[in-house]
Amino acid sequence: MSNYDTLIRGGTLLDGKGHPAYSADIAIKDGNIAAIGRGLGNAAETIDADGLTVTPGWVDIHTHYDAQVTWDPELLQSTWHGVTSAVLGNCGVGFAPARPDRRDWLIGLMEGVEDIPGVSLKAGMKWEWESFPEYLDALDRMPRTIDIGTQMTHGALRCFVMGERGASNEAATDADLAQMAQLIREGMAAGALGFTTSRTAVHIDVNGVPVPGTYANANELTALAGAVRDSGHGLMELVLRGAAGEDTQGLHNDMAMLREVAQRSNCPLMYLLAQNNAEPDQWRSQLEVCEDAARAGLQITPQVAGRPIPILFSMAGEHPWRFMPSYAEIADLPPAERVRRMADPAMRARLLAEKDPNDTGFSMLYKSPILWDTTYVGTEPLNYLPEASASIAAIAAREGRDPWAVAYDLLLENEGNALLVHTLVGYSEGNPSAVHEMLRHPQTVLGLSDAGAHCRFICDGGVHTYLLTHWHRDRDREDPYHLPLEFLVRKLSGDNARLYGLHDRGVLEPGRRADINLIDMTRLGSGSPYMAYDLPAEQPRMLCKATGYVGTYVRGQCVQADGKLTGERPGRVIRGG
Repeated sequence: MSNYDTLIRGGTLLDGKGHPAYSADIAIKDGNIAAIGRGLGNAAETIDADGLTVTPGWVDIHTHYDAQVTWDPELLQSTWHGVTSAVLGNCGVGFAPARPDRRDWLIGLMEGVEDIPGVSLKAGMKWEWESFPEYLDALDRMPRTIDIGTQMTHGALRCFVMGERGASNEAATDADLAQMAQLIREGMAAGALGFTTSRTAVHIDVNGVPVPGTYANANELTALAGAVRDSGHGLMELVLRGAAGEDTQGLHNDMAMLREVAQRSNCPLMYLLAQNNAEPDQWRSQLEVCEDAARAGLQITPQVAGRPIPILFSMAGEHPWRFMPSYAEIADLPPAERVRRMADPAMRARLLAEKDPNDTGFSMLYKSPILWDTTYVGTEPLNYLPEASASIAAIAAREGRDPWAVAYDLLLENEGNALLVHTLVGYSEGNPSAVHEMLRHPQTVLGLSDAGAHCRFICDGGVHTYLLTHWHRDRDREDPYHLPLEFLVRKLSGDNARLYGLHDRGVLEPGRRADINLIDMTRLGSGSPYMAYDLPAEQPRMLCKATGYVGTYVRGQCVQADGKLTGERPGRVIRGG
């Protein structure tokens, strides 16, 4: 008779706590790690992990699968790259609580902020809830590949309580705040992991209206943070002004508000930190605010990315001409026909002569004088740290041409399948120093994968794999940018689990969940992003496959092996607290 269900034998373990690697076996029983060591006994199944690196499953704290989880049990973009727990409800946008007559509005909000096709959301979503607890229950009824947990969002909450007043960002009354706080307490008691809000001007709905909560004052944020604190678990996440460089003075002011809310509410806060192109050194002063808060006993956690965050311009997805007046004539044509029409000299001349009439969202980036300094020719495989000589501005200068014309012509290459890489944040100085320093800071956590969002032009759901290859395997130990593997594994698993109080996962030790990756580090890698038309209503999304994940286990069950899903569905809804 077997002592265990599964025995993973002979692997090199990295425990998710930052300890050095060591060789040992892992015994699994009833979905949990039962023992770690040697000579553990028999098991119904034995897996030979000789030569493999054994880690906890990754905990991705910044995804936007809020709608997708109602129709998609697999979440391929995360599962391929070793994620076993995904946190939804980020950036202040979500779908609960939701009155039936506001569903379309919430879809328009998500489409505008996170660039998920509204037609896909309408075709795919299965609305089986009104309250936030009902939303969790609805998600829990679907068998799924990996675990998901979610947070409450300011946009949905404001709209539910205040109706049109909340949607249009009117000031909340005391009665509004009391009702929102009570709903947060109910949601947290049901299992919400936290509460999120956004203040950045980039986050707008499909009609160009800022997300509800954009102008919330310190009193409103303090009241809502206090409700999170009262629950005894979780945190409040904020996206601040200037996150993408659009309002750096607003970012300075928001950092002061962040400290004030932390002081008044005594609630753990987290915000998104990145180097922006408009003020490349501003992130350092932000970290000083966090360090000062920590000395005062307050918790303000910066969430950072594992690499520069690029917008991938392509003819099939996002590009600077998408908002031009003449482009509307061809916007609904099939991709190949759009490329053919844009190659026509007359259409080319018209589009190059036009100006983007919009002043909101990503359109504001196209008006920036440094746009082409930070946009580069895409390569195969994709280089996220390109040389300055590969920028559109540099090519235009060498050729004596207008950079807009250079970018236009490059995008039409390879039958319209070319990519341009615009480094939105994290690469202002043409080197990875800022991202490297942020990763190493003791108060930061790793996030910002945005998996499930920005379907046509951002594909960072596989950043977990990049972290291990780029910062560790592919660098000599003497390289100043080299990072220890045990440090990176801790960032990907244990730190994020602990941040949200998920003490049943994130590390390899007896009693914890058997969420495990078996990795062949010699084969580990990511493919180049490609466009798949597999969202509901045949809408596009960028995907990026991984190699080297020999097996990914959730609750001791293998959910994917070498990039192929096994069909197992052990995933459930994570209930905070």
